Amino acid sequence: MTTAIAIEDVHREVKILKALSRHNNLFEDTNNVYVVMELCEGGELLDRILSRGGRYMEEDAKKIIVQILNVIAFCHLQGVVHRDLKPENFLFVTRDEDSPMKVIDFGLSDFIRPGNSVFFVRI
Repeated sequence: MTTAIAIEDVHREVKILKALSRHNNLFEDTNNVYVVMELCEGGELLDRILSRGGRYMEEDAKKIIVQILNVIAFCHLQGVVHRDLKPENFLFVTRDEDSPMKVIDFGLSDFIRPGNSVFFVRI
């Protein structure tokens, strides 16, 4: 990263990850940022959707949606808005059908500022 904007973006993402993480998995020195992440072997939600031909039984879809809504609620309670939620940004921890998911890619995220509404539309 060579631009001030890129460096600022990384610092913001690190601050957000620190605010959301219960583990001390982010390290910085004067020249580098280190992010230690959990290995998620189950792949992306998008791949699971496509492997099912885009079809989920209602009960299976409910389990996915509940996890997504829980992580969004947790982020919002911590004052963070993700701004790039999509199936590619949810990873399954294992390959099991009932595996929990983790949200990734907080590069567009930001802290919610009191009195401001945050909207993001991907076109």
